[in-house]
Amino acid sequence: MLLRAMVEERRVVCWRDVLQLMYTPGLPEGKKLILRPRLFELVAGPQILSVVDEKEDVLDVVKIFGGEGPALMLRLSGRVMRVPCGSSRAYQVDVETIREAVKGLVVGTDEQLHHCLTQLQPLSLGALKSSLQKVIRFHAKDVLVEGKLIPAPVVAAASAALLFASKGGFSPELQLFTRGATAAFKRLAVILLEDAWIEEDNMASSLEGLLALGLVTQQMNDYEPSHHLIISSMRIAAKAAMSCSLIAWRKGKQGPSSIKVLECEARSFQTSAQLLRDLRSFAGDMQMFDQVSESSKSGKLEMLHAHGRPDIMPLCHIVDQHTFRGVGHVLGAGSGATFADRFHLLFDQCTGCNPRFSDLAGFESRPEVQRARFAQNCCLNFALQKPRNALPLISDGTPVSLELDTGVLAAGVGPISVHVNAGSKRKKELLVLLGLRCPEDEVVMLKPVRATRDLFGELTEKERADAVTLARSHSHRVVSPLLPSSKEAQFRDGMWEVDGCKWADLVSQGVKVKIPLVCPPRWCDDLLKNPSRVCDLLDDDGALEDALRSTGAGMIADSDKIVMCMTCSLPHGISLRAVALLRQQYACISMPTPSLQGGLVSDQLAAYDGDWKVYRLLALISRLVPAALRPTMPPNFQVVNSILLRVVEKWMMEGIQSRPADLHLPRSVGLETVGRWEEVQKCLEQVAELMEHQREAIHCMVQRDEDLKCGGHFLIMDTGHGKTVTALVYAFRWLCQHGQNVKRLVWITPHGTVENLVKQLRDTWRVKTHVVPRISSAKKPKSGERYDLVLKDFMVNVIHADHLRAAIDKGLAAEATSSFFVFDEVDEMYAPTLRTSAARRLCQLCPKFVAQTATPLRKNESQLLAWLADTCSFPVDKQNWLVAASGMVSMQLELGIAAREEDVLVPMVDDVRDHCRRIFNSRGAARWLEMAGLVQQHTDAAMIKVAVQAAEEDRSRHADGGVLLIADSRQHAEKLLKLSSAHLPSGDFASLEAPDAHRFAIVVVTKDKDRGYNSARRLGVMVTGAYAGNAASRHQIRGRLRRLGQKRKEVRFVTVCMENSILHLLHKRHSAVDTMNISLEQLGQRFSADVLKGLAGK
Repeated sequence: MLLRAMVEERRVVCWRDVLQLMYTPGLPEGKKLILRPRLFELVAGPQILSVVDEKEDVLDVVKIFGGEGPALMLRLSGRVMRVPCGSSRAYQVDVETIREAVKGLVVGTDEQLHHCLTQLQPLSLGALKSSLQKVIRFHAKDVLVEGKLIPAPVVAAASAALLFASKGGFSPELQLFTRGATAAFKRLAVILLEDAWIEEDNMASSLEGLLALGLVTQQMNDYEPSHHLIISSMRIAAKAAMSCSLIAWRKGKQGPSSIKVLECEARSFQTSAQLLRDLRSFAGDMQMFDQVSESSKSGKLEMLHAHGRPDIMPLCHIVDQHTFRGVGHVLGAGSGATFADRFHLLFDQCTGCNPRFSDLAGFESRPEVQRARFAQNCCLNFALQKPRNALPLISDGTPVSLELDTGVLAAGVGPISVHVNAGSKRKKELLVLLGLRCPEDEVVMLKPVRATRDLFGELTEKERADAVTLARSHSHRVVSPLLPSSKEAQFRDGMWEVDGCKWADLVSQGVKVKIPLVCPPRWCDDLLKNPSRVCDLLDDDGALEDALRSTGAGMIADSDKIVMCMTCSLPHGISLRAVALLRQQYACISMPTPSLQGGLVSDQLAAYDGDWKVYRLLALISRLVPAALRPTMPPNFQVVNSILLRVVEKWMMEGIQSRPADLHLPRSVGLETVGRWEEVQKCLEQVAELMEHQREAIHCMVQRDEDLKCGGHFLIMDTGHGKTVTALVYAFRWLCQHGQNVKRLVWITPHGTVENLVKQLRDTWRVKTHVVPRISSAKKPKSGERYDLVLKDFMVNVIHADHLRAAIDKGLAAEATSSFFVFDEVDEMYAPTLRTSAARRLCQLCPKFVAQTATPLRKNESQLLAWLADTCSFPVDKQNWLVAASGMVSMQLELGIAAREEDVLVPMVDDVRDHCRRIFNSRGAARWLEMAGLVQQHTDAAMIKVAVQAAEEDRSRHADGGVLLIADSRQHAEKLLKLSSAHLPSGDFASLEAPDAHRFAIVVVTKDKDRGYNSARRLGVMVTGAYAGNAASRHQIRGRLRRLGQKRKEVRFVTVCMENSILHLLHKRHSAVDTMNISLEQLGQRFSADVLKGLAGK
C-alpha cells in the first residue's frame, strides 16, 4: 500500500522511504535489501541556488525562450541553469494552446483541431513520440487522420501537446521511466538534428534549451513546464514539419549548401551533446549529436533540402517497430525472412524515408510501401481502439464439452494452510494439498520458507492425519478458469465435492458449455474439400484483416473440422508452435516479440523467425471461434472463454496427430521404428539393474502418462541417485509403446557434463551415443565443428546446452516433432536467454520430454513455473505452484550419510579492517568486489590449514580419502593448489579422473565444477570459502561427496570465512536461501538406504 501511494502521488523518495518499504509489521528484522553497485549510481540531485558566482557559465533557458515571470537558478548535473518557475498545475490539452502554437504558420479550423485531438488521444506515449517524429520527417502537406485531412504542422503540434499532458511511460530498452514532458522535450530535440532543421537564428540555443528542460523535468518530477514553454515547444514542432532543411550528418549524404555556425552556436551544439548523455538516450542518437557537435567546430554545417513535398501522409505511417513491435508479425509475404530483415526493410523503405534526402515520387504506389501500409493499418486500428465488426448470431448454440483433468480441483483449491499441535503447547503450520489423481489422497508438507530451519524433519503420522482432518473439516473456495461457476469444495461422506456434486462425477461428465453459432468467413467455404489452400491462406491479407476486424460471442458451424483441417495441413512446426502458445493461457496469449534489432528481449523468451505465420494461424482461428480468443494489439490475443480455448487446443492437437510425421511413409515403417527401439531397450535392460526408487520413478511417469495426459515429466533426484539411467529406461519404454514417428532421443546437458555423460552412456549403459558437433557460423570452422546440424537416428544424441541457440535455427526445431528430449540439469534453463528460449520451444514441439534436476528452485518459484506448467494439464500459477510441484516425479533417498556443516571464522585483523574502510570510502563502482577479493586473500592461508588438517585426518581412516577444496576462480584455484602442494600431494580437476587419482590428498576445483562427475566421492571433506553464486550450484557441488558410492557414514562441509566481513554476511545469506530447495524434497517419496545396496558398487 505504501509503495502504491508513492507511485500514485508521484512522491519524491529518499533512502529512508526505501528502508520503510523493507519493514514488515510484526517482524523486527524486516527484510533484507541488497543493492548491487553495478545497478545504480549515486548522483547529486538538483540544487536551488540563491547566489551564483559571476564566473559561473549559466545556461539561461529563460533568455532562450523568452517570456516573463519568476525564474529558478539550479545546479544540475554539474552545470548552472536558469529556468522559468514551474507551473502550479499539470498541463491539460486544449484547442486554444494548439491554435496559439500554429498561429501565423498554418490555418486550421476548430473542427480539424478537435478531430485531430480526439483521434490521437488513445495513443500511448511511444505512439505519440512516433507521431511527432514521423509527421515531421515525412514533410507532407497534410495528414490523413481517420478520413479527414489535417495540416501536418497542426498534427505535429497536437502530438507534442498530448506528450506534455501524458503521465509518461517505461522504456524497456533504456530501462528508464520517462515523464511525458521529458519525452516531449527530448524527442523534439532529437528530431531537429535527425529529421528537420529549422534555419532560424538561435535555433542551436533552442536545441540546448529543449534538452536542458528535458533534464530538469527528469530530475525534478514536481516541475511542471510553464504555459509559455509548452507553446514555444509546440511551435518548434510545427515549424519543423514545414521546414525543408536537414543537417547532412549521415555518411554519404553530403549537402549542396551549408550554414554558418558561430562560435556560440558551436558551444550550444557541444552542450546539447553532453545534455543528451545526461538524459540517456539510444546510442545512435548520442552518436549523432556527437557527430554534429564535432562538425560544428569547423564553423559550418552542410545542409540538405527537400526538392518536393508529399501531399498526404496517412496516419498509419507512424507505425513501425520502435513503438509497435508486433508489426513484424503482421507483415505479409515478401517482407523479409527474419524479424531483423522485416524491421530493416520497414524502416529503410517506408518509415525512415525523408524527402529532404530521398525522392518520394510515387511513394504510395510502391509494392513494399503497400505491404507496409496493410500491417501499419492493422496495428493502428488497435492503437486507436476502433470498434470492430460484430458477427451476427445465426443460431442459439451448440453444446461443447471439455474433459477435465483430475488435478483441476487441487489446483483450484490450492495449498490449504492448517495449524496442528506439535507438543509443549506449540503449533506447527503445515500445508495440505489435494491429490492430483484423486483429491482424497492429500499431501501434507511443511510450509516452504526462506528462513533457516530444519526442513528435513519428518512429520509424524499423527501430524499428517490431524492436518488432513483439519483440511477436510472446512469448506474451501475454488478459483479456477475451468470451473467458472463453482464456488466451494467440501469433504462429505468420504469424498470431495464441488458445490454439492461429487468431484469424481464432475470429472466423468466434463464441463459443458453452449456456444452460439456465428456467420463464417468467405475463405472457409471450400477449405474442407481443398485443404491444400491452407498454406496460401496464411499469406492472404484479406483473410487476416477480416479476422482482426471481427468480434463475436460464438463460433462457426463445423469449426472443429476446419481447425483440425488447418493444423493437419500446415507444417508441424507452425501448428505445434501455435498449440504451445495457447497452452496454459487463461487470460491472454502473448507471443514473444523481438528486440529492435530482431533479437532477444531481456524480459521474455525469443521470438523465432516464422512466428508471423503462427500469428496468422491463431488470428484465423480467432475468426472461426471468436468466443475463445480475440485479437488485441499484435501479436497478442485476449482469452474470452478459457473452457472453449482448451477445446480449441484439443482440436488443434487432434489435427496435428491425424497427420503422420511423413505422409509418404507407409504404416509398416512406424512398426519398424518401434522394433528398432525395442532392440535398443533390450540391450539397455541387460546391463541396467534398477533399484526400487528408480523403478518407482519410472512407474510414476508411466502412470502420469495414462492418468494426466501430460506432455512431459519433471524428474527430481538428488545428485548421484541415478537420474540418468531412470530417464533413459523410461524414454526407451515410452518409445517402444508410442514411438512410431520418433526417430531419435536428444539429450541436452550443460557445459562441463558432456564428457562424463557420454562416458556413462557408452561404457556403463552400453547405449549408442552420438555427440552432436557444434554448429559454427565462421568461414573456417574449428576442428569438431560443422556448418549444419547432424543427428543420428535410433541413438542418444547429446547436445551441449549452450549450442542450442545455433542448432534451433539449423534444423533442430524441425526435427523436434520426431524426437524424444531429455533436458538434463534443467534448472540451468530458467532465465530468459536464447538457450532457455530454444529449450522451451523444443519441449513444446516434441511429443514427449523429461526435464530433470536435483535442484528445481533457483532464485524463486517463478523461474520454475513455466517448466512445471508444461508438465500439467490444469491451470498453474503463482498461487498453486506447489500443487503442480506435487506432481513432479520426486524420489528422495535416505542415504544414511550424515552431512555435518562447520563454519571456521577467521578473526579480522586491523590491516584488513583499515583497507576495507579505505575501499568503502572510495567512489569506485567495483569497490564491493575489491573488498571481497581483499578479504578472501587474507583467508586463503586459513583455508589451506583447515584443508591440510582435514585431509590428514580423513586419510588416516581411508587410504584414498582427502579433501575437495573449492576455489572462487581459475586464478584462485592456481594459488590454492600451489599453497596446498607444499603440505600434501594436491591435484586439479583433471586429477579426479587420473589413473593415480588416489594419491592426491587435496583436489582443488573451481566453484563452477559442480556437475557431471562421480569421482569425488572417494573424498570425505569439502572445504570452501564464501563465494557469490546460487543455491542450486552450492547444492550440486555438495552432492559430489554426499552421493551413492560414498563409503563414509558422515561427510563434512567446512566453510572458512573472515568474521564480520562482507563474505561472512554473504555466507549468512546463503544459509537462509538454500533451504527453499530442501522444502521441495518433502513432496517426494523417500526410500531407505537399504534399497540402494548393490548400486553403490556400480
